[in-house]
Amino acid sequence: MNILPLIRLLRKVKIGLLSTKAWASAPAIFIFPWLITTAISGGCRNAPGAAMKPAVQSSLTSSQNAPPSAAISHPLFDADKSYSELKKQCEFGPRPLGSPSHEKLRDYLIEQMKLFADQTVTQVSTYRSMKVTNIIGLFTPEGAKLPVKNPILLLAHWDTRPVADGPNSTELENGDEFVYGPHGWNRTTPIMGANDGASGVAVLLEMARILKEKKPPVPVLILLDDGEDYGDFRANGGEGEGVELGSRYFAKHPDNTTLYGRPIFGVLLDIIGAKHMIIPREIFSHQYAPGTNEKVFGIAHELGFDNVFRFNELQQVGDDHIALNKGGIPTIDLIHPLPFAPYQTTGYTYWHTMEDTADKCAGTSLKVVGDTLLELLFRETPIH
Repeated sequence: MNILPLIRLLRKVKIGLLSTKAWASAPAIFIFPWLITTAISGGCRNAPGAAMKPAVQSSLTSSQNAPPSAAISHPLFDADKSYSELKKQCEFGPRPLGSPSHEKLRDYLIEQMKLFADQTVTQVSTYRSMKVTNIIGLFTPEGAKLPVKNPILLLAHWDTRPVADGPNSTELENGDEFVYGPHGWNRTTPIMGANDGASGVAVLLEMARILKEKKPPVPVLILLDDGEDYGDFRANGGEGEGVELGSRYFAKHPDNTTLYGRPIFGVLLDIIGAKHMIIPREIFSHQYAPGTNEKVFGIAHELGFDNVFRFNELQQVGDDHIALNKGGIPTIDLIHPLPFAPYQTTGYTYWHTMEDTADKCAGTSLKVVGDTLLELLFRETPIH
């Protein structure tokens, strides 16, 4: 594998957090030799030796490496409506896999997707007798006939974590240590997940409303994936147990329907609603989906969002995009850093705590991400 592009990138940027979604296994060092080893092996939170299938984006679209072009006009992203969707999810209470509130939210999200999407489908799998439901909305260009090929994938997880085990959680000082076993967690402290769970979904539901009003120039899949945050991220040598369930299932069955083909690239949204949100570039996103990463950050720069989209900073996060990249769908992760060095104060300090509530979020942050993604979609050109 050619690591020169990554080395050139590292020469230009501030070296940021090397983290996983599992705080207890987050590395405390960030040095060049480690990064280069990572680039060669494809390693992250995955088990040692696990390699991701490289993404070859140069063959995806004729405009993949072209300079940004003027966007087709489209309806505006409504920050208030999106924030209302965030609060609506929180009204269901904490929504971990297997809970009654999880089932109620699932029904609500399916209902909402059917209001906006041209076609709505679900992927249902099981984990320890619990249903894991991916909710997929298909949005087609004007005059397109099914099945559509080469959709763009936008995704966010809709479940919330059953334990408040983040580094700043006061629950770490109360009761026994959190231990995950064959019957689940030894004790639960389910979080609200306003930012880590509801924020990405809130952006995608507002985008779904807009794509109903104005047809996109290319096919779009919106995936609300389930079971990302349930189990133990540290298990099985970092591969995890009971985590990223929906994205891993989708990565293995991306086109198990006659409605659409395999996505050409994807954008994952996670923890993108905080009042003082920042989004540094993510290392694996740059490594496996460089074209999309450059395009998204370039559009954000054009829109004047440099205070949020930190082009000159890097972070590394194990998240839903890992499974998709391993499955051959080049996918980037837009995520507020977790609260580890050097982002102890500017990262999302309420991550995996009982304080991850709607008052920590803002519609203006949701709109920054929504505006950027709408520009991305409406600048795309169909593949013929």
